[in-house]
Amino acid sequence: MDKILIIDDEEDIRIALKRVLSREGYQIELSESASDAVKRIESGELFSLVISDILMSGMSGIDFTKFIAEKNINLPVILITGNPNLSSAEAAIRYHAYEYISKPVDRTQLLSVVKRALEVKNQKDSDLEKLMLSEKLEKALRTQNLDLNRQNAAILNATSDAVITINHKLIIVSANKASFDMFRFNSPLDLIGQNVRILFTENKMQKYMSQVSNVLSQEPNKSTLQLSDVTLQRSDSSTFLADIAICSYSLDGDSFYAGVIRDVTQKKLMVEQLIHSERRAFLSVVAASIGHEINNSLTAIQGFVEMASRENADLMLKDRALKVTLNQTEKLRALTSNLLQLGKSVKSNTEKTEVLNLNSEISSVLQVFKETAKLKYCQIKREDSTERIPIRMNSDQFALLLSNILLNAADATNNIGTIEIKAYIQSKRGHLIVTDDGEGMSQETLDKIYEPYFTTKELGKGTGLGMFVVKQIVENFEIELQIDSTPGKGSKFHFIFPEVSES
Repeated sequence: MDKILIIDDEEDIRIALKRVLSREGYQIELSESASDAVKRIESGELFSLVISDILMSGMSGIDFTKFIAEKNINLPVILITGNPNLSSAEAAIRYHAYEYISKPVDRTQLLSVVKRALEVKNQKDSDLEKLMLSEKLEKALRTQNLDLNRQNAAILNATSDAVITINHKLIIVSANKASFDMFRFNSPLDLIGQNVRILFTENKMQKYMSQVSNVLSQEPNKSTLQLSDVTLQRSDSSTFLADIAICSYSLDGDSFYAGVIRDVTQKKLMVEQLIHSERRAFLSVVAASIGHEINNSLTAIQGFVEMASRENADLMLKDRALKVTLNQTEKLRALTSNLLQLGKSVKSNTEKTEVLNLNSEISSVLQVFKETAKLKYCQIKREDSTERIPIRMNSDQFALLLSNILLNAADATNNIGTIEIKAYIQSKRGHLIVTDDGEGMSQETLDKIYEPYFTTKELGKGTGLGMFVVKQIVENFEIELQIDSTPGKGSKFHFIFPEVSES
């Protein structure tokens, strides 16, 4: 309920005004002097409106209005007077009185003015409350932003990754502590304010700057870029490999681009060591499995040579011994040739590559594995293998890739299932699909399949590195790998190789 204070030194007028306004539902308080009203307000008593006479003993209504104006209180004052004149009217306007009414006061006019005055006061109160709330929220936001900035600064300076921000002109505008350590800059001025080109080597400059420019051409807050195995240059001209993630954002109408740079040199060395370890493991399996084949060939050669060496050996036996020896030595030559190919030094990088025939490479791997203990009793189905399908790799890495898939397929079928191999070319890209009818994999296994040392095999029957190595190879050669597996129904591995130009 709105509370109205009536100030007048004449009791009859105070009572008359109270009677009129009380009937309209207003709460009315009375003061016989302006000085008494001031004391009540200063003590903290709240009013919605004041109706005051102008001419009173002691403090006048004009002086009271001046007090309210100087205190900047949102309290409308309606002045009434029995002696209206220009001087009092000017004073009322000067001190922002809401209204100036002459006596005798008309009831209808009074109620109308009171209603409007209260509406104005309530609107101002509402606006002031919103303003105060807005200022409070703004202050809280500034405090929060300050805290976030401090937290971000602490995080940026604590991380070992370099975080560098550039503007739309490719100028470096900020960098964390790790950036100066990673690129070996002694002074911030050696990096801040420089063009981002100083981070790239000359021979890779055009390639990487083209990719960065592509991000800059896109709409801020929506463009991201992931770069792997980027060769970067330190201030002393030494180089290192890094993975870079770039994101864009806008601030005060300007576009900025933040790059998180991670040195992966040690990671690459670890991957090479893991691949080498896995190669040694699977070559041991292959060597043990084909040992009996070598012994069989040597036994056949030795037996026929001994028979042909006897004094009573006829020409037919000697001729047969010669043919068996030639056949078995050719078999051994092909076998050792393939084993030597598989045993070459591991190079996980993609620099030493050549255009290969996918079908020929598959045949080479199968030649080694077809009589091994693991694959000997598997039924291997292979579709047309005469088409030339160009892929860019090296034989060593492809052999390691396919060997791991075949060995896993053999294990999944308990070495007695069916393995289907299909190779074809589509949209100028080579495709290789290896399917088995083994036990299949659950979603949980699929989620962990690329983790190093993860295996579902019994202790001592698997290193847990096979699929990790496969993942590294497909990433190194930009091969797409799609896996489809259902428990109890088998698995399908679909490799899609990049397009190759043989010109």
